[in-house]
Amino acid sequence: MNDQQIAALAEGLVPFVRECITETVAGIDPGAAMLPPELAAEVALAMRALHEAPQLIEHHAAPPKVVRIERDAEGNLVPVYDEAQP
Repeated sequence: MNDQQIAALAEGLVPFVRECITETVAGIDPGAAMLPPELAAEVALAMRALHEAPQLIEHHAAPPKVVRIERDAEGNLVPVYDEAQP
């Protein structure tokens, strides 16, 4: 999978995971299940993270590939790039 496919998969899964968490939490009776304070804090942190929209990194095209280096008329090194663009 490339980065764009992973980002699309993540965008599709986030709403589903949020819905599952909301349904599960809504069905819990607060008096029936008591969590230790440390675990309750971790669960609250995880729920908050799931409800925040993920920051997706834009995929930037790779820089052109240098195929060789030549010298110009003044003796400077000049890179010659691959002409094929993906």
